[in-house]
Amino acid sequence: MNLPPLSIRDWSALTRSDPELAATTFLNKTMAIPKETHGKVIASLPELEWLTESFERSAKKEAPLAGVPFMLKDLFDFPGYPTTASSSFLSELRPTPTIESALSKSFRAEGAVYCGKTHLNEFAYGLSGENPYYGDCPHPLFPERLSGGSSSGSAWIVKSGIAPIATGTDTGGSIRVPAAWCGIYGLRLSPSDWSTKGCFPLAPTFDTPGWFTATAADMITSVEALIKPASKKAKSPLRGVSLLETISDLSPAFRAKSLDTLETLNAQSDPSVTAAFRDCVKNITTHYSVLQSLEALKVHSKWLDSHKAKYDPAVWQRIDRARNWSEQQKKDALAAEEKIKAFFGSAFEQYDFIALPATQSPAITASQHTDKFRSELLSLTAPGSFARCPVLTLPIQLGNGESQGIQILYKDDASDLPIKLLKTLIGAN
Repeated sequence: MNLPPLSIRDWSALTRSDPELAATTFLNKTMAIPKETHGKVIASLPELEWLTESFERSAKKEAPLAGVPFMLKDLFDFPGYPTTASSSFLSELRPTPTIESALSKSFRAEGAVYCGKTHLNEFAYGLSGENPYYGDCPHPLFPERLSGGSSSGSAWIVKSGIAPIATGTDTGGSIRVPAAWCGIYGLRLSPSDWSTKGCFPLAPTFDTPGWFTATAADMITSVEALIKPASKKAKSPLRGVSLLETISDLSPAFRAKSLDTLETLNAQSDPSVTAAFRDCVKNITTHYSVLQSLEALKVHSKWLDSHKAKYDPAVWQRIDRARNWSEQQKKDALAAEEKIKAFFGSAFEQYDFIALPATQSPAITASQHTDKFRSELLSLTAPGSFARCPVLTLPIQLGNGESQGIQILYKDDASDLPIKLLKTLIGAN
């Protein structure tokens, strides 16, 4: 399913013209989702009456996202809706929220209309979109493949034209991977109130908030509305450094298209930066897994054993392994984290942004999602996670419906760099 999407501007105009029609249009879009897919993507939806009233209130606002539907990844709290983290049992342990998450509040403060919740890898501990309880989230164009995760439902919703914007979280790549595989734009920010207030955690110091849009124009609008970056007149053009050459197994098509994009954005390779990066990311997947799982164990410790049978076995194992790391492994992981942070600190003194592939391939099937594949994927996303960098993911369309993405890592959430780069790409096309 790939419905022609309505842009943020289209939705705003529709709502101002006829808020009741906007509400029914949204729900009709959700009803058109194939039955076998609906429950894998959507966790909960508002009733028509409530939704209509919400669109009517939004239509009266003078705000940049007035009348625009958005969906929340089901880690973010919204009053009256259980936060399940797409598990079978979290709602038994955690009461239905009565307080709205900080990120949802910010969306609605800018006029956006809450339109329900989306599914994810259980407890957000995965990059594939697989979920044994609700079902694996399919790729929007290739249903036999995976959407990527953990923010799978949100990526599917945006790519399929149900809503123009949907939230995600990104701890180890959970916005970057589905954005790349689904061929949409993704923005992950740094850890903040948006990822800690009213958001069920995976690994709290690594967890970051963000969202997806289908187009560059909608990403620009959302960044302007939600982040409100201060526009700075650059003394010189933005300059980036490309680390694509550090990854050997990229397809010729992806490499060529990525290099074209990076040339447009004024990003070139730098041998000294490349060498420093290669040095600091040795064994990065293991180091990242150590620290991430230790934090996840703290979150789940009270019920990990008593509810073992209710967990996705893969998720349970990823959390449980934290009990077995040696003290030396923990020390090595912390040292690696500091080394990576130092690398990014130095690189950002020379360059405005750093470019890396978001994935090593287009979307894969569940049978192809091996431990080896996951480890290789994490080796691409873990550097930005260690550095707690904001990352803009740019889709790279490969011409046959397949896609990958480029991570644009930068220094500061409040920067207008995403807007400038996206406008450059729009101007080039």
